[in-house]
Amino acid sequence: MAGRSDVDGDSAAATALRAIAESVRGTFQSAETMTKSFIREAIQQGAFEPGERLNLDEIAESLGVSRMPVRASLRQLEGEGLVQISPRRGVTVSVLNAEEIAEIYELRILVETHLLTRVMGALDDAFVDDLEAIARSIDDADDLGAQLEYRYRLFDKLYERADRPRMLALAHSLRESVGRYVRLQRVDEKHTHEALIPFLRAGDAAGATSWLIEHLRKRSARLEEFVARQDGARDDS
Repeated sequence: MAGRSDVDGDSAAATALRAIAESVRGTFQSAETMTKSFIREAIQQGAFEPGERLNLDEIAESLGVSRMPVRASLRQLEGEGLVQISPRRGVTVSVLNAEEIAEIYELRILVETHLLTRVMGALDDAFVDDLEAIARSIDDADDLGAQLEYRYRLFDKLYERADRPRMLALAHSLRESVGRYVRLQRVDEKHTHEALIPFLRAGDAAGATSWLIEHLRKRSARLEEFVARQDGARDDS
C-alpha cells in the first residue's frame, strides 16, 4: 500500500488527504503541530490505512514543510501507538489484532467507568439537558463522521466534569487508538446513546455504569470480529 500518501492522485484517499491538508494549513502555531494533526486525522479517517507505509517526502510536500517536522510528528505518534517506525520497513500505520482491541476496551472500561462515577454527583438538570441535546444530534447526523463527532462531544463534556485531566487524556488516547477501526467498520449507532440520559438525570450511578460497560463491551466484540475478518482476508491474499 506504499504511495497512498500521494495527495496528487485521484483516488478517494487522495481526495480525503487533500481535504485534511487544507483544513490544517494555517490553523496551528508550529509546523510540527500542524503535521501531527494532519497525520493523526488521516489515520483516524482511514485515508492512511492500517499497515500502510507512509511516504515522508509526500507528506512534507503536501503541507509545504520540511521533513524535520514530519519526522518529529511521527515519533510522537509512535508513542501514541498510531504508527510503527522500523529501520527496515520505514514508517507504517499500526495494525491492531483482536486481542489488542480487547485489551484496549478493557482499559477503556476501567478508565471511563471511574470518570463516570466521579461525575454522577455533579450533574444538574441544565447540564443533562445539554447532554441530551448532543445525544439527539447523533440520531440526526447524516453520516458516520458526524455521528462520531457528536459521540465524542457527548462523552468529552460528561467526563470533563470529573476534573481528572490526566485520566481524561488517557481516555482520549485509548479512544483514538481504535477510532480508525470504528470508522472503517462503519456501524450506525443511532438511537443508542439517549438510553444513558435517564440514568444521568436520576443520578443513578449503578445504572449509568452498567449501561457504559455493556456499550463498550458490545463495541469491543464488534471490532474484535471486524479485525479478525481483516486478518483472515490478509492471510488469504
